[in-house]
Amino acid sequence: MNMNKYWRRFLLRFDRLFSSNRVWKPLLLVVGFCVVWTLFLWVVWLIFRPCLVGGSNVDGDLNNVIRLMFGATNYPIGDGWGMPHWYQLLIALVGTMFFTAFLISTLSNILTNRAASHRKGYLHYYFSDHVLILGGSKVTVGILKSIAADEQLRKKEVVILTNQDAEELWVHTVPLLTEEERKVKLLIYHGERNMDKALRFSQAELASVIYIIGEDMEKEHDSINVDCWKRVRDLRDAKSKTMAQCYMLLERNASTYVFSALPKEDTRTMETTIVNRLESVAQQVLIGDDKRWRDYTLDRGAVVTGSKKYVHLVVSGMTQMGYAMASTAAHLCHYPNFDEEGTPPIRTKITFIDPNAEEEMKMFKGRYPGLFELSHSCYREDGMKEEEKAPLPGYGDFLDVEWEFIKGSVVDEWVRKKLEKWKNDENQVLTLAFCGEEAERNMAQALYLPGDYFRYVEKGETVTERDPVIWVYQMENSAMVETAHEQVGRYANVFPFGTMTDSFDSRMGKRLTAAKRINYLYQKQNKGEVYGTMAGQEELDRMWQGLSYAEKMSNIYAANSIYSKFRSMGIDERGVVGPFTDENMIRQLAEMEHARWNMEKLLVGFRPLPEEVRDNFNTDINNPEVKKRIKELKSQKFVHKDINKYKKLSDESKNYDITIVRNLADVIKGL
Repeated sequence: MNMNKYWRRFLLRFDRLFSSNRVWKPLLLVVGFCVVWTLFLWVVWLIFRPCLVGGSNVDGDLNNVIRLMFGATNYPIGDGWGMPHWYQLLIALVGTMFFTAFLISTLSNILTNRAASHRKGYLHYYFSDHVLILGGSKVTVGILKSIAADEQLRKKEVVILTNQDAEELWVHTVPLLTEEERKVKLLIYHGERNMDKALRFSQAELASVIYIIGEDMEKEHDSINVDCWKRVRDLRDAKSKTMAQCYMLLERNASTYVFSALPKEDTRTMETTIVNRLESVAQQVLIGDDKRWRDYTLDRGAVVTGSKKYVHLVVSGMTQMGYAMASTAAHLCHYPNFDEEGTPPIRTKITFIDPNAEEEMKMFKGRYPGLFELSHSCYREDGMKEEEKAPLPGYGDFLDVEWEFIKGSVVDEWVRKKLEKWKNDENQVLTLAFCGEEAERNMAQALYLPGDYFRYVEKGETVTERDPVIWVYQMENSAMVETAHEQVGRYANVFPFGTMTDSFDSRMGKRLTAAKRINYLYQKQNKGEVYGTMAGQEELDRMWQGLSYAEKMSNIYAANSIYSKFRSMGIDERGVVGPFTDENMIRQLAEMEHARWNMEKLLVGFRPLPEEVRDNFNTDINNPEVKKRIKELKSQKFVHKDINKYKKLSDESKNYDITIVRNLADVIKGL
């Protein structure tokens, strides 16, 4: 029994040794066997040669034993040595087994294992100045496409660290790339992105660009990404001497909200940009700087100075994607035809439709209390019950976005009547977004809309501002909706959006550059310096580092809104040069920028002051005690005095907006 136990232990260790990815272990074992058997057979010959050949003066040269061990073709060596042929044959057979069969099979096994280990992502190499993607979700495809399109990044090695099977990830990713995109030098490692050892193997401290994206269908996705980010930051702080651009992907709107509230976190080795995946999806299709969607923006270029038209976004499904579409629209939709003193004012309207709208509305309003203290909103149920809310008395009525919550579905008759009414309203620029969690249901609801929502479009034609644009959220695969859009003329205004493989915004890097330029303008104004020419990239990067995430996001949102501003003012951004000189246009742009800023601050959690308190602060703005109090309210209570009508701002506050909009041509130059 004991012998059997020891034998099994020996076999276990032997099998582990020969299955090892370390080349030297099995190779050393085979070489050791060869050496031991060679010496053993030589010693046996030295000891027993008198008995075998009848004398002790026969040659016992080790070289002859080695010759026989190395190849059976050397057998027999000859009679001069005095060794019996049967003993020579024994040595030759042992040599054939170890030196020929065993050694060759071992070397072959080593190469086979190494090739398999490479494909599985178990082998690690040296990289520097590379692109590191931490996670293997479907977002990877969009990132690789973005890298391939970037003149600088496509020259770098790209390393993906994933806990998935590396071969499967390769099979599921590479076929989705074009032939040109497959030229990216790609390597996939297997490992956990929130383990220090795996990050060291990936040379995270030497990477120049880092994407922290996570895995598909992952529980605690955002928490793991933040943990990974902390580990990468600490590793780089300890070992890196260069700066890396880091993009961290978050899935939940609440995660983005919490992370944006953190203090300044950039270090000397890593600059971080927070990317909400769903918000990024919404920005791709709504901003209008992507030539694919330029004609299908929320305003379609129809909401201009003096116009009676207004944007109406209808979101079916109060989901994370639905909230992302609505919040993106609230950031973007600020137009020059809004006048708070109008009768009634022309506001952007955002409508939610959901069977559970009452409960979801309470949660939504609870998350943005400051926003709904100042907003017009209404709740509708069964076509009968209606509750309308006006801004709190004493705070002012100056927001240019209003909200509507409908408890129901597009299949309900009373909801369909509203849909028909909206469609027939000539002043509405109507967009619908079906954002439910089930892709097939989103498509079914979109195609169930009243018939006049669809207009047959001939080949070569485009939809107009009078045609509703219908977005259908398709997370996994959009082939069915694409087929309806491309091949059925009736559904030419139905578009899929939001697939994981296409959810990375390829324009993000350019908008980030624009945001850095806006920050430069802001800092110039903050220091009381006159703006002359735009700083170089090195200076822009230096001023960007150390900003809080909230400050960064503020500049990014400002950059996102540039194209909407230009459309509403009839400006073609592709031909604009130099600073604007039309003071009336500058004033309108500044008012729109401040309206956007109001919404941004309310969406990130700030609250307004009562109108009387705001006015008193602005009257005595140069008083040191007043300045101290304003700063305390802003930093400690998230209350901002400038959430106010543009006309009521101090000249100092107005100048920030004016400086930025006057120089928007420089902000987007070359982008």
